[in-house]
Amino acid sequence: MRTMKRASVKLGTFAVAGMLFLLPVGAFAQQAPAETAKSSEGIVHTVVAGDTLWDLSAKYLGTPWKWTEIWERNRFLTNPHYIYPGIQVVIVPPRAREIALGQESASGSGPGETAAEAAPPAEAVKPAVPPVVPPRVPYLDIKPADFVRAGEFLKEAPKGIGNIEGGKEPKVGFVEGDTVYLSLGKEIPAGQLLGVYRVRGPIDHPGKRSISGYVKYLIGVIQAGRDVDGQATARVRQSFEDLTRADLISEEIPAYAPVRIDPGADGIPSSVITGRLENKELAQGDFIYLDQGASAGVAVGNVFRLFVPTGAASGASSSSASGTVLFEVARAVVVRVSPEFATAYIVSGSESFAAGVSARRGIPSK
Repeated sequence: MRTMKRASVKLGTFAVAGMLFLLPVGAFAQQAPAETAKSSEGIVHTVVAGDTLWDLSAKYLGTPWKWTEIWERNRFLTNPHYIYPGIQVVIVPPRAREIALGQESASGSGPGETAAEAAPPAEAVKPAVPPVVPPRVPYLDIKPADFVRAGEFLKEAPKGIGNIEGGKEPKVGFVEGDTVYLSLGKEIPAGQLLGVYRVRGPIDHPGKRSISGYVKYLIGVIQAGRDVDGQATARVRQSFEDLTRADLISEEIPAYAPVRIDPGADGIPSSVITGRLENKELAQGDFIYLDQGASAGVAVGNVFRLFVPTGAASGASSSSASGTVLFEVARAVVVRVSPEFATAYIVSGSESFAAGVSARRGIPSK
């Protein structure tokens, strides 16, 4: 866990900058060479033992966290985290073809036509019109592997389907390549991918509102193996942090989705409940959880300004109803929203701050 304290954070460039923007089958069986059809008609992949949409996304799309793009093109898959050998999945759809309308044959001309008609007058050459460049659309600049770890704030303690009981090696934490033994509340086929989540809580909101809940975020992905002596097993495919016995296993695996930035109208006062991690100071690059959500009008892409109280009027950019001078210290973009809460990514900041600070949606014009 990160507990570092950032004394000061250099003002970062507001990531609004331009374009800033699964399973398998007999996952442990011997694999045959993958058969892939590539042509102008798109890319179609014939599934072999061990394939997952997660792996195919990494191979063809550059990151495993775009697996939903492949699933969207293959909706016949009822479980996106478990696919069978022999089926074909569309990776890249075929391009639309242009069909030229045929010209009527001159020999089929009607009786009223003559062999030699006067040619139409030549049209005057018009000056070329420069193409219209569409306005640049701002997107959040964030790596897919960071995006999927945003997490969420929940009022109730999250429940999974089980947890890690131990490992093949006598270790406390498990990383990529390790074999672990699982305690599961349901049967999972060998080859299916599962998410591993860390849960913190209960956490009490340090602000004025009485809110208590739990933080849940992804820390790893494991792939179910065959049972050994009646014990479910899995192999750690990816670990952002050491996986432990206290972590929760779920069938949910998040995916990346580009976030189009829309600051939203000025309003919706809010406050920061906590950050994703246990660090006391929050700063650029951290995820935070706000005490307002979709029911209050918050949407993905909204920008929130974060304020700390200050006794000096100099540099103040806002003032509360009580007359307390507030100073804007950071801005954050909403990446996930539930009816009651929102998850936001801090894209810029002038200094670190603690949970409980106030926030407000929108960027007023100067």
